[in-house]
Amino acid sequence: MSFRDILADLLQSTRGAIGAAFLDSEGESVEVASARPFDTDDHELRVIGAYVGIFLSHLRRIAEATESGASARFKIDFAASTIFCSELGDGYYLVAVVDAAAAEGLVWQALTRCRAALLAEM
Repeated sequence: MSFRDILADLLQSTRGAIGAAFLDSEGESVEVASARPFDTDDHELRVIGAYVGIFLSHLRRIAEATESGASARFKIDFAASTIFCSELGDGYYLVAVVDAAAAEGLVWQALTRCRAALLAEM
């Protein structure tokens, strides 16, 4: 299964999904997929993913400095949307953007399945 197909499955299985991105350690997009291409296009998802990568690298430094252990996942809430991030290892990470009203637990479950599928293909 291609990375794009895996992201498409994530979007189809997540109520309120807007888009998803699979990125490398430099914040470069390996693949992106939009559930709402008229609202959020691939370029916007690449930009969101890159900025999430900057935030992720800051979190890694904080975790290292405070000896908190490795980060695994985080989310950022906004008024109209929520961004979820899950680490994949070797600097790769997965980002999902959903409506603010999306059920958090269901999004994390879908991300966990997506993460496993991406890791199996890497």
